[in-house]
Amino acid sequence: MKFSCTQENLLQGLQVVSHAAGKNISLPILNNVLIKIENKELKLVTTNLEMAISCRLRAKVDEEGDFTVPCRLLTDYLSVSSPGRVDVEQKDSELLVQSASDKTTIKGNVAVDFPLVPQLERKKVYGLKVADFKEMAQKVIFAASKNEARPELGGVLLNFNPDYKQWHLVSAATDSYRLAEKEVKLLENLSNKSYSAETSKVIVPVRALQEILRIVSTYHEDLEEEQPVEIVVSDSQILFSFGMVELVSRLIEGQYPDYRQIIPASSKTSISFNVAEWIKRIKAASLFSNVGINGIVLTFKAGNEQKTTFVSTNGQLGNYTSEELCQIEGEDNHILLNYRYLLDGLMNLVAEEAVLKVISPNSPCVLSSKNSSGYLYIIMPIKE
Repeated sequence: MKFSCTQENLLQGLQVVSHAAGKNISLPILNNVLIKIENKELKLVTTNLEMAISCRLRAKVDEEGDFTVPCRLLTDYLSVSSPGRVDVEQKDSELLVQSASDKTTIKGNVAVDFPLVPQLERKKVYGLKVADFKEMAQKVIFAASKNEARPELGGVLLNFNPDYKQWHLVSAATDSYRLAEKEVKLLENLSNKSYSAETSKVIVPVRALQEILRIVSTYHEDLEEEQPVEIVVSDSQILFSFGMVELVSRLIEGQYPDYRQIIPASSKTSISFNVAEWIKRIKAASLFSNVGINGIVLTFKAGNEQKTTFVSTNGQLGNYTSEELCQIEGEDNHILLNYRYLLDGLMNLVAEEAVLKVISPNSPCVLSSKNSSGYLYIIMPIKE
């Protein structure tokens, strides 16, 4: 194996794939990056057996072949080496990396020991714009459960072309205490390429979505403006494809809860407010909330008063009360909420104005943007 490319391109490719390689004591080969040249194309691949990331790079190929070396070591070395051309060549059990001023050899392993990365049949292929994918992932990931007792809640539900929303992707995440749901438009076609109109519902590990979100957020500047994120779904795995990068992940088995039945169809009180003001007041109230419960009381006065009162009390520290004028429709009401869940929703809303809809102190409330649709965040109240 022998090729030449720029230090910048090789380093960026390694940074793209490096998160799937780690420190695996029982299987050291998983700490390596597979460097593979086939059909005059250079590809970098890493895997942790749950997820694999590959990245194609531009290079001048002199000899095809494959080899693996420690990913962290090669990445760290290139990050401190001089920019410009690098010549890379496999010599027996070592990789020779040479530039105008530097020369190093890195011990590696033969590629036959590297796990095979699954190849998915491209039957169900969906496409969406990069901006829509980023917004979808950012607005739901945080609500997934971190408790491994129920694995399905540790992932994000991706519902492609549901019966009630053709050519849409509806994503949802919940930890049983709060729920985030985001709808985005799927592409029907792009550049004479048609995408699937089939319905498909899968549960994707949060880690996989975090990784592809990191990749599209960091490297999208290098690609064409209309470059989509393509998603291929199979029975047990999912593939995200973006430009020169592909990420394959296993799917989480299990039945995702039918969360739509808990979405309130109506409310008794609707509060319109400025998001930045609420964040400031809730952060202040959080300083005096009871540890463990993290509760703050929100009281809503409709009619002539049109105000929201924030109250938190801590027997050892003191208490906090603050009032803010808001637009309130419906009845007077109040609710006790976990301030962490409320802050998470407000900070991920990415909106200046929001609406909170409340039924009663013991019913879930719904947070959404005032001026845009397609996203809702539900919080279960703390029972008084």
